[in-house]
Amino acid sequence: MPPYLCPQGIILPIMLNRTAQMGTAPIGRLLVRLGTPGMISMFIMTLYNITDTFWVAKLGPGAIAALTIAFPYQMLLVAVGVSSGVGFASLISRCFGEGKIEETNWIAGQIFPLVIGFGLLFCIATAFFTRPLLEFFGVTSDIYAPARDYLFIIGFGVFFTLFSMISNNVLRGSGNTFMPMIFMGLAAILNIILDPFFIFGISIFPAWGVRGAAVATLISQFIAATGSVIYLLSRHSGYRFRWHYLRPNWPVLFKVYQVGLPTFVMQLAASLIMVVINRILSGFGSQAIAANGLIFRLISLLVMPVIGLGQGLLPLVGYNFGARRPGRLWSAVKLASFSSLLIIALGYVWLQLFPAFWIRLFTRDEAFLPLATSAVRMATLLLPLVGPQFIWIITFQALGQGRTAMMISLSRQLIFLLPLLLILPKFMGMMGVWAAIPISDALAFLIGGAFILNEHHQQRRAQAGGPEVRKLGVEQCVPPDWVG
Repeated sequence: MPPYLCPQGIILPIMLNRTAQMGTAPIGRLLVRLGTPGMISMFIMTLYNITDTFWVAKLGPGAIAALTIAFPYQMLLVAVGVSSGVGFASLISRCFGEGKIEETNWIAGQIFPLVIGFGLLFCIATAFFTRPLLEFFGVTSDIYAPARDYLFIIGFGVFFTLFSMISNNVLRGSGNTFMPMIFMGLAAILNIILDPFFIFGISIFPAWGVRGAAVATLISQFIAATGSVIYLLSRHSGYRFRWHYLRPNWPVLFKVYQVGLPTFVMQLAASLIMVVINRILSGFGSQAIAANGLIFRLISLLVMPVIGLGQGLLPLVGYNFGARRPGRLWSAVKLASFSSLLIIALGYVWLQLFPAFWIRLFTRDEAFLPLATSAVRMATLLLPLVGPQFIWIITFQALGQGRTAMMISLSRQLIFLLPLLLILPKFMGMMGVWAAIPISDALAFLIGGAFILNEHHQQRRAQAGGPEVRKLGVEQCVPPDWVG
């Protein structure tokens, strides 16, 4: 049976036409088509996180601080989901570009054993090590109880969260960015509807406070994951699974994490930075931690659409790299970089001019407002520079150069931000934490720009010397003996 035929011997016309367009359609139109659903999806994901904070904030700054303390755990969960998803999407898109259609079914099938394995690890951690985790995260005594309840309940939803994140990237790898948007939108809408019922208690629903926010999130994630499973296993997804595709396949997983592991390291570094910030701020009280939580969510509101744009860019870069079309590849990267800068800049102006307006959306505590306002203005001072950095990181991931992507990200997190966090608060107090963020943004922008320009020049020189683009990173989508 030819590799481009499904098990029933039927060509997959929808998937083939969809992926082939990545090598022929106009770049601008294609980036809009692939990127817009991703941008909407990530914006919805931000609303998903902000909704909890919005309703919980009605309980006071202490409740915001409780969610913020638990957030490094969620960031670690996202690290596993995003790194796995990026690895799958990069591998699948390059296989499509090389015309290896059947291999994508083997690759996509690996999400099932992966979710089961990581899900068990996270469940055990939250079930038996809640107190040590929260103490490591920097919890203060006044917010320990709500933070414990929130983390314990969220821990039971890890299977659903991981499957949603990874399966959505598997779909994006084939150029399908619409259905991931639908599933994420479904989860966000359910969370928005359920939050006030479970937090404050309405009709038959008891008032559970912070625990209610966790229960609402758990239910919405379950519904979204169920929809993802049903769609992925259906004919509409374009993938065709056999039972032996679902067994752990170590050569395939190795290739997935050859690209995805650096993303995990980057996300892990971000989680550790969040822990460091919270531990430093715990010395200034729970209101400082609450301010950090609001800053993170407001920044996410502006940055997440750019990450969605990058998710649309990833299969486009991966396909044209595999198909040896460097002109289209770099046109897409340039357009996405400029667009990311513009997207964040539009929101940045409003955030700098009217920070109090955005803070009052979450809390009316006037004693908390001066602290939060000054913190937001300082932390977001150079925020537009973050947009192109995300695009460049995703570009290197799509090229199979996970190490380079990791170097760009870690330059901001560990080389610049971490030392600044340890030094500036000694001289500037609490404001030193916020001042460290824009300084590291500027320095990381220069590092990332140097890497992407160097890669562009190297590929141009390679193209001038021969008909093929210099092949970097992973030499093929799977090893020759991958089925073994």
